[in-house]
Amino acid sequence: MAISDKPASRRTAAPNTTDVGELFVRRFSVVNIYVVVLLLLAGAIVWSGVKTAEDVQQYHQDYKTLQDMKKQERKLKVEHQRLLIEQQTFSATPQIASRAVAELGMYSPTLKDKLIIQPGVSSPIAAAASMPSAEVVEEAQ
Repeated sequence: MAISDKPASRRTAAPNTTDVGELFVRRFSVVNIYVVVLLLLAGAIVWSGVKTAEDVQQYHQDYKTLQDMKKQERKLKVEHQRLLIEQQTFSATPQIASRAVAELGMYSPTLKDKLIIQPGVSSPIAAAASMPSAEVVEEAQ
């Protein structure tokens, strides 16, 4: 190569007016930006991990609650079926009659407890007048 006034390397020489303090501040301000960005990324990663753990914990709790509710639903369905069968059993006529006698003290009326009202008769006492006198006294009471 030919000798010229240009420097051999393509880099230009740093101007002599640059202060070492300015270089130091420029270098560390760039480093501070990188540190801040890295700290923000690390914080985001930690936050993401914590939120993921909370979500998994909430999922497990919700799943357990769902399983408990399914068990309760099965128990209630069995109880419902049992009550339907019991309702059908108690709706039978003999069951109604036996419960009326046992729980309510009801009874079937006898012939002397029955009063027959005939058309054309003005009052039950007039109908009772046609009966023997002993039966009239019992019915009046």
